[in-house]
Amino acid sequence: MSSVGYANEQPETESYTYQAARLVCQVAADDKSKSERPLRIIDLCTGTGCISLLLHALLAPHFQNLSITGIDISPRALWLAQKNLRHNLQLGQLAPRATTDIHFHRADVLGKGDGSTPPIKSLLRSLVSNPSEHTQCDLLISNPPYISRAEFRNGTTARSVRLFEPELALVPSDSISEDFRSEDIFYHRIITLAYELETKIIVLECGDMAQAQRVVALHKRLVSKESKFSAGIWPTRERDLAEYGFHQTDGSRCVIIQRLS
Repeated sequence: MSSVGYANEQPETESYTYQAARLVCQVAADDKSKSERPLRIIDLCTGTGCISLLLHALLAPHFQNLSITGIDISPRALWLAQKNLRHNLQLGQLAPRATTDIHFHRADVLGKGDGSTPPIKSLLRSLVSNPSEHTQCDLLISNPPYISRAEFRNGTTARSVRLFEPELALVPSDSISEDFRSEDIFYHRIITLAYELETKIIVLECGDMAQAQRVVALHKRLVSKESKFSAGIWPTRERDLAEYGFHQTDGSRCVIIQRLS
């Protein structure tokens, strides 16, 4: 996908998005029940919309009914997401149906919202035309802010990132909790929301292996013992690491959580 403006998407993000698309196709192929509803994807903290646009390009050839909702709190990011959508349509990199399949909305993933920004749950309810309609989500994907305020300011974060990426897209608001670190707050909120939406596949980008391990542990604490989920870090296999250009120990990873049938 071609993009304009800033974005909190690293090269690894594209690999995670491809992996998410492969998992969606695999689950759909294994699902014997045929549903009339569209395949539902939610892209939280969408930024400039690159993940949403790439997912549409990958999945539209395989799914006749597709609904992708990108959500962010930043008006500037959402304006750029819409611009990126139009830009890629003009370049012919997206099917014309992307204009009706992809929608971007403003909402507060963490808080309860304010007069101008609705809370995430309120927005999701408003997007369901029939109040009795089930709000199940097939894929929830997110590249959320995951850098601590200390790391953002102490030189750990690359200078180019600090200068050209908005802090809002990188650093979560401060949070005091005995259950998780401040830089992990989005993962706690997103995983909880994903369970409420009965999400089949959750794909979460993390800053490094250590954070990915914390997110897997957080999932295990949040999920009930009766629920059936698998959670793992990708990539970890030597072949995948080499194929997608990941370092063995350093660099970002993603956590993939799947509901078992």
